[in-house]
Amino acid sequence: MDRRLVFLDRVISFSLMGFALFSFFSISLTQISCGLGGLAWMTKCHLTGTWRNQRLPLKIPFLLFILACLVAVAGAVDVEGSYKSLKRLLEILIFFWAVNCIENEDQRDRLILLFIGSATLSTLTGFYAVLQTGITIQARVEGTMSVYMTYAGLLMLALLVTLGNLIFSGKDIKANKWLLGAVVFMAFCLMLTYTRQAWLGLMAGIVFLIWFRKKILLCLLPVLMIVLFVISPVHVKQRMTSIFDFSDKNLVARLALWQGGWLVFKDHPLTGCGFKCIDAVNHLYPDPTGWIKKLRGLHNNFIQLAVDTGIFGLGSWISIWVFYFMTLFKRREPGYSRQNACLMGSSAAVFGFLAAGLFETNFYDAEVSMALYFVMALPFAGSQTSYDVRT
Repeated sequence: MDRRLVFLDRVISFSLMGFALFSFFSISLTQISCGLGGLAWMTKCHLTGTWRNQRLPLKIPFLLFILACLVAVAGAVDVEGSYKSLKRLLEILIFFWAVNCIENEDQRDRLILLFIGSATLSTLTGFYAVLQTGITIQARVEGTMSVYMTYAGLLMLALLVTLGNLIFSGKDIKANKWLLGAVVFMAFCLMLTYTRQAWLGLMAGIVFLIWFRKKILLCLLPVLMIVLFVISPVHVKQRMTSIFDFSDKNLVARLALWQGGWLVFKDHPLTGCGFKCIDAVNHLYPDPTGWIKKLRGLHNNFIQLAVDTGIFGLGSWISIWVFYFMTLFKRREPGYSRQNACLMGSSAAVFGFLAAGLFETNFYDAEVSMALYFVMALPFAGSQTSYDVRT
């Protein structure tokens, strides 16, 4: 075999492992990993002339979303402040890189375990911080990230991937009993981030998994929630009960942001006003609470994308997830299998991400979105199954 191809294969293999490992520790190393891996993948395609053989699931909705973003920036109220966000579109390549470079199920499963192991290892830094400060909402666990919301979003994705593999692996679970310990570590650390939107995403993902595993078990979920509430530290209990407090300042702030976003959207409904346009136009709209001027981000993926990219952008973005679930569930296997465990874990993570995005713009968080694209790719990768690439 050509030595160049052997070298490129090694670069791709190590970059995939680097991405899975560094996702919970360093965005710079994560970006370097996927950057080097992506270049190696494209170089290999060029040398072997195999561009046409690459699998491109979801290419149409992704292309529509990219086009919507370009149109939004072209018509932005502040093009100079908006166009810089287009570099984030490169993150989409992570999905296609992983789909085409993970060669078989064994490699895919090793990467999943490495991703889960990295997430579990990162919780140790969170527990160490708690030992120093005690369990208090004033010292929310940030883990290895600089922002607790980012860390919570990453933990939520890893937890749901882990639960999917536990629930749908069947007999294979005997070889992965350590995953139960990983769930406990990640769940406790996620609880100590006090991040309610991540809790919501986790709960949505769990309901998703139980629904497809055995619907009757949903009846036990309220009992589990009560037990969890009873054994939780007092600060966590207060955070839980605040979810149902409609006078909670965070909910009031979000409602004000969403109302302000709606006013901006009405003036730019088709293609939006461009990324970060709230910074440029917020002074043109009433802001009696002051939250729009202070926060600017709208804390909801759907509203934020509607404002930034209009109906065209929001519709194309939603189509990505519609086609994602449609494509996967056409290929869902009955019973338990490695492929089914991977598919359900990935689907639950995406579902949890979308649920959490109702109260946070987690799609705009680079660390979370990069991990999301990687997790999305896993069911399409490492299998000889031919997915419908027309969408």
